[in-house]
Amino acid sequence: MLENAEKLRILEEILRSPEFKGSKRFQDLLRFLVEETIAGRSPKEMTIGLQFFERESSFDPKEDPTVRVYLNNLRKKIEHYYLTLEKPAAYRLDIPKGRYHVEFVEAIELPPTPEKTREGLYRFIAVAAVLIAIAAAGLAFWLKQSNAPKDFSKNPVWSDFLQPNSRPILVVLGDYFFLYERSQKKDPGNFVRNMKINSPEEYRQTISSDPEFSKKYVPSDLTFLRPSASWGLAEIIPILEHAPQGYSLKLASQFSVEDMKTHNLVFIGSIKTIYALRKFLHIFNLEYSLSPASLRIGAGTGDSAHAFIPSDIKGGNYEKDFALVAKAAGPDGSTILLLLGIADSGVIEASRASTSPQITAQIVDSLTTKGNPGQKNFTIVMESEGLNQAVFKSQMRYFIQWPKQPSQPTSTTGTKTR
Repeated sequence: MLENAEKLRILEEILRSPEFKGSKRFQDLLRFLVEETIAGRSPKEMTIGLQFFERESSFDPKEDPTVRVYLNNLRKKIEHYYLTLEKPAAYRLDIPKGRYHVEFVEAIELPPTPEKTREGLYRFIAVAAVLIAIAAAGLAFWLKQSNAPKDFSKNPVWSDFLQPNSRPILVVLGDYFFLYERSQKKDPGNFVRNMKINSPEEYRQTISSDPEFSKKYVPSDLTFLRPSASWGLAEIIPILEHAPQGYSLKLASQFSVEDMKTHNLVFIGSIKTIYALRKFLHIFNLEYSLSPASLRIGAGTGDSAHAFIPSDIKGGNYEKDFALVAKAAGPDGSTILLLLGIADSGVIEASRASTSPQITAQIVDSLTTKGNPGQKNFTIVMESEGLNQAVFKSQMRYFIQWPKQPSQPTSTTGTKTR
């Protein structure tokens, strides 16, 4: 039998893992359950609701699913932690379904039950389907572009990512944040999307000003990946295949600042889905607004800012959007490349523009005109028009070099790239 000190050691290892490091609420919940177990108590749903979640005495677990939702998500986090361990653990922390006490058991004593086997199979099938779809899209693009230049090492967008001594590339796909609506009846609640809440941080800000909001909605670990992120990934796969140190994928909701210490970063997605990456937008002098949806780039001291609002684009019957391709030096010696859009067409156009020979030529020309072709950090904004996942027309609207040169940034209009 494990000593209590060993149980606490196992707990601390789990809490320090990437799966839990950025989730203080789940850290505290797991610690609470372990401490209750060590104290010889087996907490009930009512106890957790009253003591941990500080619900009022009128708390009714049948009407309020908070405890069940959090425990279900906590079990998923623990399962993912053990699935991603580099070395098998001798002992495993487990919270049996339908119960709320913690068990510490030898890993070899945990043969999969038929139910868990089915769940694992379904999860494997779902993940495999996504990977196959992405691989198929990448293969199709690769075959279509088989005559494209293979050497991107001198491309101003990708050169920093393809040097022999460069870091591995982490591609972060922007996924949308969802809430779980607590049901006032006995039937299960609903997953809902609030356009003004796009991360756990924004949820906390919302309930700090409106505590009643937390009684109706709680964060969910369910997220949604728009097709544009996958299509954008397909655009850059031929380049990623040439990365000397390889590349890996992660959802924005799973991204940790710790990733910046060991990777160069490529983000693909809507400006609404950047999660923790928001804290790095100041590197690009970039701000955004949700209502109205817009991008704003500060050009530097003494210069006017440039705002890009899709509703300002007139003409045409397609979706109007702005695509942003921005590269700059990040923390810990990393390089960050943002392939952003406000809507789907912008995301796809940003990814396409990053691989376009025509856009590359315009970037090189702009850098040369500014007298500093060796400087490869910049931001470009493309105006695009499209329908669903197809972009029919685009043009470069704005270019600025980082760090900014004494001359004013130039604005290019009317250069059609498609």
